[in-house]
Amino acid sequence: MSEDPHALKLYIDGNAYDNPGGSGGYACFAKFPESWNRPDEQVFSEGFHETTNNRMELCACIRALEYVVDKGRALGVDRVQIFTDSMYVYDHQRRPSVWRRDGWKARSGKPIENPDLWKRYLSVRAQCKVRTDILWTPGKKRPILKSVDRAAKAAGKAPSKSDRGFRMGKIGKSKVQGGSSSPFPAKGQEQVIRIYRSALIGKAGHKIHFNIFDVQTGQFHEKHTAYASDVLINELHRGNTYRVQFNSDMHNPQVVTILERLEVTPDSK
Repeated sequence: MSEDPHALKLYIDGNAYDNPGGSGGYACFAKFPESWNRPDEQVFSEGFHETTNNRMELCACIRALEYVVDKGRALGVDRVQIFTDSMYVYDHQRRPSVWRRDGWKARSGKPIENPDLWKRYLSVRAQCKVRTDILWTPGKKRPILKSVDRAAKAAGKAPSKSDRGFRMGKIGKSKVQGGSSSPFPAKGQEQVIRIYRSALIGKAGHKIHFNIFDVQTGQFHEKHTAYASDVLINELHRGNTYRVQFNSDMHNPQVVTILERLEVTPDSK
């Protein structure tokens, strides 16, 4: 869907430094219908002490929707387009009602992250009386996209608020530098893992971040995520290495059994 010259267009962006857990911010710039001959305008920006990139992107979208609820009709527009470069927001925008029906769990059974914000999103989206579309726009090449990016980063560098829905969890350092963690391809296998982060997801889910230990090379490699029950999470301590068994669901990887705790010293390269 292309930009509508007759619509009010809201360009949003969010970011977090040292994601997750660092300061972050979001911002929004408005581009008014061409016939108004009105310059672009910064609508809002806010910074938070501890948060995540996805939370800031979603907060930006929620704030933009709140702007539509508060100002849409008063501005005299009958259509609003919200532009985001976040695939997290764009890809999931139609799923929260299904998650709510299923107890804030995905079809695979894993807990949904950021349910507090998705609940807010559903509430404010339902209040929009003006047609509002959320669209994806790539990159930051255009002036207005560069402006909103700068504003969001500036807000993140000068945080003044607390993201009350963010749960810091226990964070350590990964033995593997660079890159992001990905869901573990669980196929019922045993694996030696070292936990470097754990966090509560929703009310009862626990998400762990870990490195894989390769017994042949004597080195840690890869960065993965999986889930653990309330019982097991009390035995999976950050900074420790375990031989565990996973379930057989790559869409909802879970540690189902702790086989033993290991003392592992990586070989020197």
